[in-house]
Amino acid sequence: MKHSTGIPTPLRRLAALLLLALCLLPGAQAADWVYRVRPTDNIWDLSRRFLKPGVGWQQLQDYNKVADPHHLPPGMRLHVPIAWLRVQPAKATVVAVVGSAQVRQDAQGQPEAVAAGMELGMGARLSTAAGASLTLQFADGSRVLMQGDSELELDRLSAYGRTGMVDTRLRLQHGRVVNDVTHVDGAAHFSVQTPGAISSVRGTHFRVAAGDGRTQTEVLGGRVDVGAQRRHVLVDGGKGVALADGSQPGRAQALLPAPALACPQQAIHRVAYALSWPALAGAQKYRAQVAPDAQFESLLLDRVTGTAGVNLPDLPDGSYAIRVHGIDAQQLEGLDASCTVTIDAHPQPPLVIEPQPGGKVRDTRPHFRWTESAEAASYAWQLASDEGFAHLLGEQASLTGDSVRAPNTLPLGRYWWRIASRDKQGKLGPYSDPMPFDLVAEPPAPALDAPRHAGKEMDFGWQAGLPGQRYQVQMARDAGFAQPTLDRTVAQPSLQIPKPGHGTWYLRVRTLDSDGYAGPWSPAQKVKLPCIACRIAIGSGGAALLWLLL
Repeated sequence: MKHSTGIPTPLRRLAALLLLALCLLPGAQAADWVYRVRPTDNIWDLSRRFLKPGVGWQQLQDYNKVADPHHLPPGMRLHVPIAWLRVQPAKATVVAVVGSAQVRQDAQGQPEAVAAGMELGMGARLSTAAGASLTLQFADGSRVLMQGDSELELDRLSAYGRTGMVDTRLRLQHGRVVNDVTHVDGAAHFSVQTPGAISSVRGTHFRVAAGDGRTQTEVLGGRVDVGAQRRHVLVDGGKGVALADGSQPGRAQALLPAPALACPQQAIHRVAYALSWPALAGAQKYRAQVAPDAQFESLLLDRVTGTAGVNLPDLPDGSYAIRVHGIDAQQLEGLDASCTVTIDAHPQPPLVIEPQPGGKVRDTRPHFRWTESAEAASYAWQLASDEGFAHLLGEQASLTGDSVRAPNTLPLGRYWWRIASRDKQGKLGPYSDPMPFDLVAEPPAPALDAPRHAGKEMDFGWQAGLPGQRYQVQMARDAGFAQPTLDRTVAQPSLQIPKPGHGTWYLRVRTLDSDGYAGPWSPAQKVKLPCIACRIAIGSGGAALLWLLL
């Protein structure tokens, strides 16, 4: 089918695409820049403001057929050839930086640490360590987020006078950048070149990654021209291109959709909070990022994970922006899902020493102990008979030190306790999770049977305890058991040992619960073992004395 022009429809579409791609190619410029005249403007001031040296105001007057240079009608569209515009070096400003980043101001310069507010000129070379990030802002307001383990060169930074148009060309040697480019018509230009391709735009939001011999361009909004090896592909928003260095770009592929990310509505009261989202079909991995605000100028977390979830880092209290996207089998990273969380987790509760959650306590006025936190000036402690702490049995709002005792004796049963830290400014942090413990009766001391000794063996026996309990047996020469000759733990309520030497011995035994609790010792039993050799010696000596007397 043909239009009235006689040109086939496929050819018309191809011509339109080529024209659009040509506008996006590096170095392509519109013929004129157009300025709308304001009431106070005159042609002499405009010439001084916008035209480069050697181009006079008369040329501007003739070009626009201005009859009276003293009177420019407000609202008039004044056309200025791009070649006449003043071109001057521009600067990039470091908006934010997190972690370790360095810059060489030129090829011969020494590396220096990057700091927020630093201005960088053409030729500057930036590098970020793993886990670091920084954001650059250019003369037209465009921004680039440089992620960790990346190297970027500011290849060209030019501004066309005060027109608002800039020419920004970046070289990404390796790593990953996210670009948010201000749309400006005319000669404005923005491109990111990698070892394998050039991505050029006039205003859009896109990512570029380079490394391992390949380049990836992912377009989140607008259009990007990706060129390599004399072939150009126009990539629309929601699509991406991945190509090996030295090869031509293929067809753009659809990016993975944004995951169904939902942040908790309530404040988060614990560090290392596990944020998760439903698995995304086609996603091999995910990238999760955390920033102080929705502009994502600096990344507090930038992590690739193989599961649909990530543990948030330990962050100061406040609000944070989170964004997540999937990564497909070609390593193209998909569209972002974002949300906001509020963290109220500091000061953190201290670590618990006793009683441990699920532990057993036998003292009817239990002691509660914890570690002392560097964040805390004091602690708040609560004891309750229910997990919801509706029925408090004890409470201290401002404790110092590392322990407290229940205010009253408690009957046997289950209880819950929790602890919170208060900082030097008086802010009370979140309570620990409710920690249950059981108050149980003291186990009775085992009743030690009288030891039996016959021949070369000695047997001990005692009353059996509860299933799972073990027994500790001690034998010593002194009643205080200062230096036990025997100290043995057994699983059955009996023990057989070689018969010890003659004389007086003391024996005792106690139960050991499965949680490690040691019950009271049984009363010590005193055992006297006769000296058989002495008896024989005495008997033999008496007979000899009787023979001598005879």
